[in-house]
Amino acid sequence: MSNELNIGGNSYGPNAVGRGARAVQRDVTIGAAGDDRLPVALAKLRHLVDEHEAQIPEAPRVRKDIDSLEREAQQADPDREGLRDIVKRILARVAAVGVVVAAANDTREIVESLFS
Repeated sequence: MSNELNIGGNSYGPNAVGRGARAVQRDVTIGAAGDDRLPVALAKLRHLVDEHEAQIPEAPRVRKDIDSLEREAQQADPDREGLRDIVKRILARVAAVGVVVAAANDTREIVESLFS
């Protein structure tokens, strides 16, 4: 039996490999209007990008993408695919820092829940 996990492309959500490994999917869905989870998630993501800037070669572009995501999400009729594209770019750019990837995935889940 192998403790190896090979994923082609992107993997969003929990993954676990090996004896005793656990993968947990957290519920970060948005509730009623006025719910502040997305702004909170974006603030956390900004903070983590700042904290781990030395490990994120494209940190300035990540910040720009976070700003774009925030602006688009505030529109009356946000571009669903545009939001997804922004989140994918963020995830690709922070891939080297696990804690930042986790925050970006939380943000992705919130964005997805906006349209469910």
